[in-house]
Amino acid sequence: MLVGRGARYAPEEGLQLVEAAAERDDTAALQLLAVLSALGAGRPYSWGEAVRLVARAAELGDVQAQGQMRLLGDPATFDLAEWFGAAEAQQLCQAPRVLTITNFFPKPACDWIIERARPRLEAARVNNPTTGGSSIEYNRSNTGAGFSVLDSDLILELANARVAATIQIARQNQEPANVLHYDPGQEFQAHFDYIDPAEPHFTDLVRQQGQRVATALIYLNDDFEGGETAFPRLNWSFKGKAGDALIFWNTAVNGALEKGSLHAGLPPTRGEKWIYSKWVRDRAWPLV
Repeated sequence: MLVGRGARYAPEEGLQLVEAAAERDDTAALQLLAVLSALGAGRPYSWGEAVRLVARAAELGDVQAQGQMRLLGDPATFDLAEWFGAAEAQQLCQAPRVLTITNFFPKPACDWIIERARPRLEAARVNNPTTGGSSIEYNRSNTGAGFSVLDSDLILELANARVAATIQIARQNQEPANVLHYDPGQEFQAHFDYIDPAEPHFTDLVRQQGQRVATALIYLNDDFEGGETAFPRLNWSFKGKAGDALIFWNTAVNGALEKGSLHAGLPPTRGEKWIYSKWVRDRAWPLV
């Protein structure tokens, strides 16, 4: 991990600096250590310790930590299993595999994520097969906010852990979270989430970073009209209630690209649409 963006990559040294700051009751350091504890990155995996660290930051008056604790509850009785209680899942398709889940994530936690993302929104970008890198393109007009480990918190990590547990792929394989926002008329036209290795600029990308094997979308609100996630080749679309999830696989079990996973984020006709988006690779993703 890095202490800050732009710093040289020195994980052990960085962790020592963060731990020293936490011992001085630096609330930002306490919360970063909490995220690392929830990940088991650089320190033992422990949600109990993670919640304890955020509770300490809350006691010191940190507003973000206090907001998390209102959702997490008493650190002495925090139970990770309560966040992953029974939910109704339905498999809609075998090729590609498509799964919808009701009550995937609590509504108050969805509201928390929306408010964390709102001040961070910027124009959403797409990977560019022609020039490489990412760019703003005509086929995508929505905005979004990204959250790396340095930006994360325990509510975001609970969403990430929920995704990992559901699809049985390690949390370490997830790309940084993106919260997607659509105003009326904004859209993301039909596209694939997999990275096509046949595209010259994507060949090395897939070899170095792995393939996006699955996509998980958590619907953070439902007070909008329109805005479905549409799969034109499946002749099917989905619009979840707040806290519902849509999960689909971009590759088959044998690794073949799933052409049926073509999908679009349709524009809302009224109200704002908020989605928590996770891309999952077939190998571990760097923490930052």
